[in-house]
Amino acid sequence: IKQFLLLSKRRTALITQCLKDSETSKPNFMPRLYINRRLAMEHRDNPALDPSCKNAVFTQVLSLLEGSQLRCLVLCRWPLRYDQWWECKFIAEGIIDQGGGFRDSLADMSEELCPSSADTPVPLPFFVRTSNQGNGTGEARDMYVPNPSCKDFPKYEWIGQIMGAALRGKEFLVLALPGFVWKQLTGEEVSWSKDFPAVDSVLVKLLEVMEVMDKDTFEFKFGNELTYTTVLSDQRMVELIPNGSSTVVCYEDRKEFIRLVQKARLEESKEQIMAMQAGLLKVVPQAVLDLLTWQELEKKVCGDPEVTVDALKKLTRFEDFEPLDTRVQYFWEALNNFTNEDRSRFLRFVTGRSRLPARIYIYPDKMGSETTDALPESSTCSSTLFLPNYATAKVCEEKLRYAAYNCVAIDTDMSPWE
Repeated sequence: IKQFLLLSKRRTALITQCLKDSETSKPNFMPRLYINRRLAMEHRDNPALDPSCKNAVFTQVLSLLEGSQLRCLVLCRWPLRYDQWWECKFIAEGIIDQGGGFRDSLADMSEELCPSSADTPVPLPFFVRTSNQGNGTGEARDMYVPNPSCKDFPKYEWIGQIMGAALRGKEFLVLALPGFVWKQLTGEEVSWSKDFPAVDSVLVKLLEVMEVMDKDTFEFKFGNELTYTTVLSDQRMVELIPNGSSTVVCYEDRKEFIRLVQKARLEESKEQIMAMQAGLLKVVPQAVLDLLTWQELEKKVCGDPEVTVDALKKLTRFEDFEPLDTRVQYFWEALNNFTNEDRSRFLRFVTGRSRLPARIYIYPDKMGSETTDALPESSTCSSTLFLPNYATAKVCEEKLRYAAYNCVAIDTDMSPWE
């Protein structure tokens, strides 16, 4: 049925109507959460020191909502205009949260669930790096899959609820998951040959070669060393049949071995994905998932990963600048020289979001037209950048990049001890 629904010309209107019809009224109050991001940063640097992950922003948010009996709030199917689900008070950071702190908390949670850097440890146990990311091979080398070893299904369900709230609203939960996962969330059929190369391309290729090789080649390559086992994405070896680790695969049985490996790997995260889908369906009607492709679901939950200069130009407004002001020219030269990752970091520095769409408002900084080497300042609550007047485009590029990567704390709204 889904393939026919996706062909409907009224699909977009039906999605909008389904979301509208399933709305609930907004809550009477907004929960205020006190988050310690300094402790979260320490945990992110060395997760092994705290296996409970209690200091992660993700855990702090969840425990505070549960502790104040406010977790039910994320189950609500709020109107689109209600775009802030909780208020953040970052301990030892000065902030009056009018949306920027809230967006920052979502960005922190995203980064903890699926870190954007391959060089950092994964601070939470819910997702693991794909084999492609570990091997540096194949497509989609920056992706994660649900951890087959993690059986904390209520947490996966809560992740699904936040995904659903992002779909209904204007905010994003950026999860770097392959189509293999998104397809299962929307109920689309997954294929070993089409979808699993994004998870473990080496294994897909190995099984393809094994299926067509002759007996002499098979025995030369594997001898008596190939047993009925396979390694999952969490690096755990599992037996494919009873006593599989001590049962040698014969050439004549290689196709059955291949089938068993494919089944085990395709279903390795099945329970975790089902829990995420259950959470998603508490916030989004089944009809909406039936009407969305997996690519559309990903974009609605995560935003657009491509932060292009052309897209930024459409979303950026300069206020109180002269038409030929060099600051405007230097700004665009800098962003043209940025990588996509640089622009994503810059976007988060200004708006609290790491993906588009997000509007940006740019004003001259307090020094006015006077040339300075000061770092730029931003207000994520109003998505505003205060741009200094730099001597050259190169200086502008260096200062913007430094701020994007290093100026995370919010300390200009108020005294951090208030």
